[in-house]
Amino acid sequence: MINFELFSNNINLYGTMFFACTIYITLVIARYATLAKLIRDSRANIENHNLKFNNQDEYSFHISHYEKRLRLLRYTLYLSLSGGIALCSSLLFLLMKFAIISSFIFGLHLILVLSALITLVYELAVSFEALTEHLEIMRSWKDKF
Repeated sequence: MINFELFSNNINLYGTMFFACTIYITLVIARYATLAKLIRDSRANIENHNLKFNNQDEYSFHISHYEKRLRLLRYTLYLSLSGGIALCSSLLFLLMKFAIISSFIFGLHLILVLSALITLVYELAVSFEALTEHLEIMRSWKDKF
């Protein structure tokens, strides 16, 4: 059912996945850093009274979306890092001539990366929802100008 020779004879697959995995982890870290800055800036703006909310629901909306995004990015990062570890382990087992174990660990890597991609897509959907809400608020201000 599993073609072990495909994995053991095709080292390019591992090399390609290694670079794809590191680029993906870098992308997730950049999204996390952007969200962290946004949360810190929002807190500073609230403390300095530069950011005001119309009501409790608007404030709760922002907090809940920050929490969702932070949780999803945390899951995405953990899954992608675990996938990177699985990929390196798979390559190590392949070099030690344990093709069967290497294949199973590589399969685990693929599952972890796929799970990380799903959580990242969900995080992007939450982000788009928040941006849509911001646009709706800005549209309501058009009569002020």
